[in-house]
Amino acid sequence: MDNKNLLKGTMVYSLMNLVTKMGSFIFLPIITRLLTQEEFGIVGTLGPITSLFTVILGLGLYNAQMKKYVDLKDSEDEFGSYMFSSTMIIVVFNVLTYMFLFTPFAQKMFSYIVDLSKVSYYPLIIVSILIATTNAFNNLSTTLFRMKRMYMKVAIGSVISLFTTYILAIYFIKYLKWGVFGNQFANLIALLIVFLYYFKDYFGKFKFKMNFNYVKYSLRNGLPLIFIELTDQVVNLSDRLVLAKFVSLAVVGGYTLAFTGGRVLSVVTGSFVNSWTPEFYEAMKADRTNPKITKSVENFIAIISFACVIAQLFAPEGIKLIFPASYHQAINYMALILAGIVVQALFCLDYFFHFHEDSIYIFYFTMFAMIFNLAGNIIFIPRYPEIGPIIAAWTTLLAFLFRAIMEMVIIRKKYKISFNYKKLFLYLIIVVNPVIFYLSNSNISWMKFGLKIVYLAIVTKLLVNREVYNKIMNLVNGIKRKIINSWP
Repeated sequence: MDNKNLLKGTMVYSLMNLVTKMGSFIFLPIITRLLTQEEFGIVGTLGPITSLFTVILGLGLYNAQMKKYVDLKDSEDEFGSYMFSSTMIIVVFNVLTYMFLFTPFAQKMFSYIVDLSKVSYYPLIIVSILIATTNAFNNLSTTLFRMKRMYMKVAIGSVISLFTTYILAIYFIKYLKWGVFGNQFANLIALLIVFLYYFKDYFGKFKFKMNFNYVKYSLRNGLPLIFIELTDQVVNLSDRLVLAKFVSLAVVGGYTLAFTGGRVLSVVTGSFVNSWTPEFYEAMKADRTNPKITKSVENFIAIISFACVIAQLFAPEGIKLIFPASYHQAINYMALILAGIVVQALFCLDYFFHFHEDSIYIFYFTMFAMIFNLAGNIIFIPRYPEIGPIIAAWTTLLAFLFRAIMEMVIIRKKYKISFNYKKLFLYLIIVVNPVIFYLSNSNISWMKFGLKIVYLAIVTKLLVNREVYNKIMNLVNGIKRKIINSWP
């Protein structure tokens, strides 16, 4: 693997994610004060709908695009024809989808998913799906930019999206009194601005020559991924949809805050995967048994576990310091949500199956995880609504875990690639154990703070070996250099 490009990509994406996540962390307390807890619960309910439709309306073509870029990158005209052909499929499908959404049947269908007395179909759900459409096109653009190693293009787009969203949301909510609609409309405008920013470097590369062989290729590789991605998204997002059905929107609001705050950990996850993906494809093309590939995954999980423990230990103090008291219930769910993100990071194993064009296996894994997750939520949350968020967090974590275990088993048997399973098990125990749950509860004291420092020291010794330490320091120093160099 090209460690130089991997490090460069990780540094850029880390800096981007750091800026965007810190920006979210700064703006989120403002939004939670402008919206009631119930309104924030509606935002949390709309989020899964947007994510699900982003998958559907994108037709799974981004992954087909990654593989096709590797094959056609030396032929600009041919790849331009492929881009045009595949994008036209999405355009036609989106037009047909919106024709359907404005029918009474579509509204009836949505009534089974969300309570339309709490979440209005017009305009909230329609605007959320418009967001999904824009997201789908932007995802195609960023996928190409990642493969071309146009790191700064993706980074700048993300920063534009973040700050435009929150600045407009504050204006719409505070001054125009648009409430939840203001939040969603701000998101849509921000994504449209990013779409225009990406337009020249993506759509400007089109060769307006329809090739139906490329259409067939895109659909053959993309359509199975819709089901894979959908099942994956259901595992990720069904907790909030089920909670919205059986508990109050105020509780959903608290859970949404914990979920949103927990995503700060994706600074590390997203940075690695975004930069690792093109390097992975190139490395696998050269040598499919390269041990550096599995080693990079193991080191990545060690780093994300270390970051998780820090977040778990000190999240209670942060939430109590920053957010209104009505949201402090989020502390009860934060540790589990963070642990789930560590396990979810193993989904980077999907790319082994994508590379070998064995994506059907991912479908089987995600179907099992989806059924497990939905069954757990639907069976237990209505029976025990008072601990509904805890149940939702546990079922999600276990679904992620079972999926990852199945992936590693098949990768070992089918591709003869093994991981250090003892290490990975240790990382899991570190982020999910009674000690970490005790230290991360809502009871704060100086004595407990001291115990947190001791626990962190032990974890540091277990997780941060010399190789991991060097990777962390290289990453930190790279980010520092970029900040210094960009300073006026």
